[in-house]
Amino acid sequence: MAVAAYRTVAEDLRRRIGDGEFTPGDPLPSRAELARSYGVGGNVAAAAIRALAAEGLVKGRMGRGVFVRERSSSRTMARSWTQERLQGRLAVTGGGADIDAGTDAGTGTGVPGNDDGPVDDGRTVRGTPRSTTGEAPEEIARRLGLAAAEPVIRSEYLITRDGRPAMFCVSWEPLGITGGTPVSLPGAGPMAGSSVVARMSYIGFRITRSTETVTARTATRAEADVLDLAPGAPVAAIERTYYAGTRPLETADLVVPGERFRLAYEIPAEPADARA
Repeated sequence: MAVAAYRTVAEDLRRRIGDGEFTPGDPLPSRAELARSYGVGGNVAAAAIRALAAEGLVKGRMGRGVFVRERSSSRTMARSWTQERLQGRLAVTGGGADIDAGTDAGTGTGVPGNDDGPVDDGRTVRGTPRSTTGEAPEEIARRLGLAAAEPVIRSEYLITRDGRPAMFCVSWEPLGITGGTPVSLPGAGPMAGSSVVARMSYIGFRITRSTETVTARTATRAEADVLDLAPGAPVAAIERTYYAGTRPLETADLVVPGERFRLAYEIPAEPADARA
């Protein structure tokens, strides 16, 4: 009987969400309120909420309650070598806006809640990245062309758009390149908040190209938490590396919520030497 009861409650809440009574971002009634309104026990109400969460319709937020999740978006994130990217910004189309002025991963965009506080331009939130110094893991050393365990700066970034997470990034830069320079920390110094392209240019390195390898997978538990996704939600995992000629200057792992953005790449048709 309890199983049938929780399914009945879940079905009705699903209908109410579909009818727009509860819209994306709205809180659902508390477990106690649901129990009273449906005439069921608290455990039944909780089971109904768990069922909706497993479907990705709602998400609990610690200490705040349970909220209706946003619907899948048709927004497209341009990952080509655009002017926005050179300036360290995300280029996003669709969803009621043309271009987003959000800061691209690896440019000094930080995790909300840092000591310096967020900077909000009305559409994106930028803060100071969390950076640490350590030895390069084997895979990162390979991507950066370093000997095993060479020192690197590791930085974490979260970029939000319209109050919602848009990209999570972990980047690595060789201390042999940036160590002792004004740009050794992405979130400090005269180029704080600037793009990787601008920061490297400041110390005499001209980034000439980048590579990106994209994998479709499900979010890890940690990624789902930071990106406000349901467990097992699809993401685009991007392995990106910036180069000056053949020399890698920075590499990063970018994670983009699949339900919020599509990725678009523009590939020039003419040979590279024709553009020289």
